[in-house]
Amino acid sequence: MRRFTELEQEHAGKGIHFVSAYVQFQSLETIEKSVADLKLTHPVALDGFFDSRFTAPLLCCVWVIGVDGKIVHAAQEGWEEAALTELKKVKYPRLGLRRVYSPLEPAADAFGAARYAEAHKLASAIADSDEADKVIEQAEELVARIEEMRDTLRKRAEVHEICGRYELAIACWSELAAHFKGFEDEPDTENEIARIKALEDYEPEMKARRAYVALRLQIWLPFESAGNDGKKTIEAARNAAEALKKFAEDNKERAVAASARDFQAQYEAWLKELEGD
Repeated sequence: MRRFTELEQEHAGKGIHFVSAYVQFQSLETIEKSVADLKLTHPVALDGFFDSRFTAPLLCCVWVIGVDGKIVHAAQEGWEEAALTELKKVKYPRLGLRRVYSPLEPAADAFGAARYAEAHKLASAIADSDEADKVIEQAEELVARIEEMRDTLRKRAEVHEICGRYELAIACWSELAAHFKGFEDEPDTENEIARIKALEDYEPEMKARRAYVALRLQIWLPFESAGNDGKKTIEAARNAAEALKKFAEDNKERAVAASARDFQAQYEAWLKELEGD
């Protein structure tokens, strides 16, 4: 996994991204220590792996998703060569194009380097120029794409804040600060982040969300020892549903309680299936 970080740093801004899915039966503290010990800098997903339908023939497994959005490789070995082969196909990272008209190359380069405000300014100048229609059309498409990305981040920040997902709201504002600074009428991102952190329920919600992630990992632990024992699996499912119910009741004033109740319902539905068998 250290190789992921090395490649990410080596090819920063060139279009390669890594995300790990941690699926071992371990506590949140154990996982956090592993991530820290390995000095990983890329995102590490703790759940949702099975719902993604990435069925691993064996662990650890690396999937490489190519420039066309399709999986081009899935195995323990050979993934680095596959990834770098796909990376060579990327002329303008994040833009989804292998070629732009020459007047737009500076804007495309800025876009690929995630300097979106600069790319927007350069592309807007081309769009307002007397270049050929096909050049202007491509410039307008680039301008529209950048504005859509910016607007999407703003909307996501608002929705996450409303739903109490403050860490995601802050992540959106941080992305805007890092790559979109310089746009006209752009809100002061530092003020927005400070405002969110100053909210009365910020600390309690963050504490509850961390506890919820830890709980989800904890209730999965008994399934490892259950193996193929049906009675133990039923007991683990019943205990999981009860633990989630208690968490939702104990945190009923927190937004994360809704997610706990939804997950409780999933375990209860699974429990009925197990008991029916």
